[in-house]
Amino acid sequence: MASDGAGMGPEGPKKAKLNNTTYCCVPQCNVYSGEGVRFHHFPKDLKLRLQWQNVLRMGKKITDYDRVCNAHFLPTDYIPQAKPSAVRRLKKIAVPSQNLPIHLHDVVESSPQKKQKQARKRRAENREARLSAENDRSMHEDSNLSNEIYANNNSHEEVDNTTAAGPPETEGETPPAAPALKEKSTQTEQFSLLTLLPEGSKLCTFTGLTSYKLPDKIVLCVTQIKPESLKMNLTNTERVLLCLTKLRLNMSYASLSVFFGISDETCSKYFRYTVQVLAEVLKGLVKLPSVEETRKNIPKCFRRYSYTRIVLDCMEIPVEKPRCLKERIMTYSQYKGRHTLKTCVGVSPSGMIIFLSKFYGGRASDKKIVVDSEILNCLEFRDGVMVDKGFMIEKECIERNLRMIRPPFLSKKKALSKAEAIRTAEIARARVHVERSIKQIRDYAIMTDQISSYLVPYMNDIALVCAAMVNLSSPILAMDKFLDTGCVITVGFGLQVSHISIFPMDKFMFKINQNN
Repeated sequence: MASDGAGMGPEGPKKAKLNNTTYCCVPQCNVYSGEGVRFHHFPKDLKLRLQWQNVLRMGKKITDYDRVCNAHFLPTDYIPQAKPSAVRRLKKIAVPSQNLPIHLHDVVESSPQKKQKQARKRRAENREARLSAENDRSMHEDSNLSNEIYANNNSHEEVDNTTAAGPPETEGETPPAAPALKEKSTQTEQFSLLTLLPEGSKLCTFTGLTSYKLPDKIVLCVTQIKPESLKMNLTNTERVLLCLTKLRLNMSYASLSVFFGISDETCSKYFRYTVQVLAEVLKGLVKLPSVEETRKNIPKCFRRYSYTRIVLDCMEIPVEKPRCLKERIMTYSQYKGRHTLKTCVGVSPSGMIIFLSKFYGGRASDKKIVVDSEILNCLEFRDGVMVDKGFMIEKECIERNLRMIRPPFLSKKKALSKAEAIRTAEIARARVHVERSIKQIRDYAIMTDQISSYLVPYMNDIALVCAAMVNLSSPILAMDKFLDTGCVITVGFGLQVSHISIFPMDKFMFKINQNN
C-alpha cells in the first residue's frame, strides 16, 4: 500500500523526517519538498510496484527511499477524508497518471498540429469519397453504353433475319445499306510517338534529327552492342527515340510515359540505360581530326590563324543545390552566382565539336580543366590553340611547343593600341564559331535546364550524345565561307556533310564489331 512521506504504517519503513533535500524520483520532475507537496513511497505489492515503475519509466532499481510527489496523481486517487486537515492517503489500486515523463521519440502534438492533422484527414476522406462517386458514375455510364451497343447489335441481327426470311425483292427496289462498323483493331490501337512524326520537321523538333535515315543507322549500331531483349517493354527504336526526345525537350517522365505507354519509373530507367549505350555508339563522332583534315577545312575568318588546330571554351550548366557541404563548395560558381557543372568544349576551325572534357564543379578554373583533360598532349608541334582571356595556359603551351592565340590584355594601359585592337577583333571574329557550336548543344533542353542530382553521374554521357547529334546536323558555315570550297568529307553513318571530318560508317561498324 502506498503512503505519504511521513510513514507507511506498521508494515512500512521507519518514519523519516522530510527536509528541503527531499525530491520526486520521477524522471523529468523537479519537485522538491515544500508547502502543499506530499510524497508517496512505491507500493509493496510486486505487481502494482512493477506497474508504477513502467508508467513512470524508471530507469533504475527502486528502493524503499524513492518517493513520488502528488503531482502525478488525480484527486480521485486519494481516499476521501472526513476532516480536511487529515492526512491524505492513496487508494491501494492508485496508479500515477499525471505529468508522466516523455521520451525523445514520443510525438507530442500541440493543438494547432492536431487541428491540421484532423483537417488533412477530413480532406483525404472527402477526396476518396469524391473519387469513389466518380468511379461509380463512370461504371454506370459504361454499363448503359454497353447495354445500348448490345441492343443495337440485336436490332441489326433482327433486321438481317427478317430480310433474309421476308418476301422476295421487287424490281427497282434495293435493300438499305448496312451501317459501317469500325474494326476492333482500330479501336484498340496503341498511342505512340512514332505515329506523330510523319515529317522530318517534326522529327527534328522532338529529337534533333533531320533525316529518317539517321535513326535507322543509330538503332543498327545500338543493336550491334545491345541486341533486342524480350525483357524490355520497348524496342531499341523506341528506346532510342525516348532518349533523344528527353535530351531534346527535357520532357517529364510522366509525359514520356503517355507517349510510350509505360510507367514513369520505367521511362527513367530506360533513359539512363539508353544514354550510356548511345554514348558508347556515338563517341567516335567527337574526335580530334588529323592535321591534314583540319588544314583542308579552314574558314576565311581563320585566314590569319590558319595554323589553329582547336578552339577551346568552357560551358556551365545549372545543377540542383547539393545536400553535402563539400559538394556545395565544389559546385558553386562565383561567375554564375549559383551551383553549376562545368566542362571544356573544343571546336575545330570548321565548327565541328572535336573535344569534350569530363564535368567538373563550377568552382574549377578553366586552366584546371584543360590541364586535367590532357587535350594539349594530343596536339602536335607548333599547333595553334585559340582560347579566351580566362585560360591562363601560357606555360603549358610553351612546354609543349604550341602556339596560343588569345586576345591581348589591357593591363595597366588606358587603352589598346591600334594593332592590339585589330588583333582582338580578328580573334573574336574567329572565336564566335565556338559560341555557335555551344549554342547548338544548348538547343538540347537538358543542357540548359537545371540538372537533378540523380542525373549528375550520367552528365558525361549526356553531353557526349548531344555533341555527337550536333555534329550530325547541318554545318554552321556555308560552303562559300571556306578557303577550299571543294572539300566534302564523309562522316559517320555514311552521310556526306561539308567541312566535317569523321571516319566513314564501314570503319565505325568495324570498330563496334571489334569491341564486341
